[in-house]
Amino acid sequence: MRIRLVKGDITRQHADAIVNAANSSLMGGGGVDGAIHRRGGPAILEECRKLRASRYGKGLPTGQAVATTAGELPARWVIHTVGPVYSATEDRSELLASCYRESLRVAGDLGAESVVFPAISTGIYRWPMESAAEIAVRALRATASGVADVRIVLFSPEAYAVFDRVVSGDENIVAGLAAHPAERWRHLFTLVDQLTPADREVPWGGGQETRPGVTQMPYPIYSQRFLEVVRLLGELDVVVPFDWGAWSKASPYFPEGRGLAEAPVADAARLATAYVRGERFTDGALEYALENGAMQAILDRLRRWFADEHPGR
Repeated sequence: MRIRLVKGDITRQHADAIVNAANSSLMGGGGVDGAIHRRGGPAILEECRKLRASRYGKGLPTGQAVATTAGELPARWVIHTVGPVYSATEDRSELLASCYRESLRVAGDLGAESVVFPAISTGIYRWPMESAAEIAVRALRATASGVADVRIVLFSPEAYAVFDRVVSGDENIVAGLAAHPAERWRHLFTLVDQLTPADREVPWGGGQETRPGVTQMPYPIYSQRFLEVVRLLGELDVVVPFDWGAWSKASPYFPEGRGLAEAPVADAARLATAYVRGERFTDGALEYALENGAMQAILDRLRRWFADEHPGR
């Protein structure tokens, strides 16, 4: 799947399907929703009314998607999805990611090969653009689909710049990984192969009263061999300039690395960075990565990338 960014008006895009950031009533509204209904004409609203009278009597639930005709738009279908309203006190990122996943699923069921998205929930629903971009791109890249051409249409130059940083981030990270000498990578994988079961077990020290009323904080005790692996992974931090907090919140690979085998190698680098930085703030973050399989997933993905980059060597 290729993700492209476009500046401009989503209603002018020629594609098999155009995604509408709808409200749950499906009766049209403001922003992208209103523009799509105005340009597409009454045929869209007519099919929306039929949906309300049948399957969606209470409205389309947040995070789900459904298709109608595109009317007079330069497309075959409009895929309506309802984004969540942003909340500073409740994490609704899964609902926003679901909008993208479900829209792609519907598009695939229809046989669409090209789909155009708006930046869902970033208008009157007030979702911060940086977070919305991370969630959108991660959800799209993690979703298996027959859709070959995905476009995200951004109306303002500021929104385009934010999404561009996220979309182009993978390419920049891979270039940074490739800049490390091959010998550095071979050394890393040699160390990984030398790790013993004892290296993967983490005892804890501390926890004792050192003097009356003073108890030493517990801390993990990592083997020197494992710490050398971590040190080498930590060097990726130099070439992975990204918001690791936002990525961790938006990523389907955090915290356990599930699905990382088929993910862009840049996500393995990001996940490594998240855990290495996490250890600096929370003792035991790396122990958790060992226990939940994320560390192994990271190393396996990096090794496969290196093998692809250096075939036969």
